[in-house]
Amino acid sequence: MKSLQVLNSCAVALLIVSQSIFCFSKQNQDSSGNSVGTTTPPIKRMLQVGEELEYSVHYSFFNIGKIIFRVTDKEERNGRTVYHASAFMDSNPSLNWLVELHVRFYSEIDQDAFSYGWVSEDSTSKKVTYRKMRFDYERHKMYFEWGEKLPSGERKQNGTATVAITQGCQDGLSLFYYAREHVLEKRQKSIPTFIDTNEVTTKINLGVENLEEEIDAVDYPIDVVKLDGRAEFVGVFGLTGAFEGVFSNDLAGIPITARMKVVVGSVRVELRKWKRGEWIPPKAMTEN
Repeated sequence: MKSLQVLNSCAVALLIVSQSIFCFSKQNQDSSGNSVGTTTPPIKRMLQVGEELEYSVHYSFFNIGKIIFRVTDKEERNGRTVYHASAFMDSNPSLNWLVELHVRFYSEIDQDAFSYGWVSEDSTSKKVTYRKMRFDYERHKMYFEWGEKLPSGERKQNGTATVAITQGCQDGLSLFYYAREHVLEKRQKSIPTFIDTNEVTTKINLGVENLEEEIDAVDYPIDVVKLDGRAEFVGVFGLTGAFEGVFSNDLAGIPITARMKVVVGSVRVELRKWKRGEWIPPKAMTEN
């Protein structure tokens, strides 16, 4: 049970802690297929169709799972560009004797990184449960439902609820992109976030300081910006309390690593692979 709590807490930690882009005209590939290089590229928006980020999840010395984020599509809706994003969280197959976990998040996120809709699917060896939110900003309401996903793919609804809202909202996945969009700003923000039917507050300190970070996937120190904050609630999967993360110091705002305390200890999440056009991690200007 503790391993299950840790993996789930890591997943949500990265969703909260996580953030758009330097590209360059000539690139190389390392052995993992990641883009590497040193040429300064043109700038693009943070939200980019085709982006895929893969993270390893560590508890103490153990790799307990991975998280993959994708931006798969976009559409025009009522004068807004809405992006379709997903996050897949899976436990390490070598730990199936202890826990087998598969969680799927799907969000519709507008060009300013506010949520229009969110679905989660949480599967075990016995069944798949789902939760769904739909935000109707014109009517100032959020519609919530929950139930079970059947083997046929159909959803069996077990209940619904309607919640009043007054402003743009975040779900667990859209918050990941919202933080990325604003990480270079130097200020504090209290962000309304929905955990099921509860509107709670996520407090984030943006642009805390400029640092260097090293990870296994890159052979040089990365230029990063630190973000930290506190979740003033006990969220899904046991997330609570302080968290911090570092993001690429560019307009892509790619989360590089995340750390936080959870109910059963400390966890670390680290960027392992990426696909984002010609993006390369910005190199830190280390003094000689």
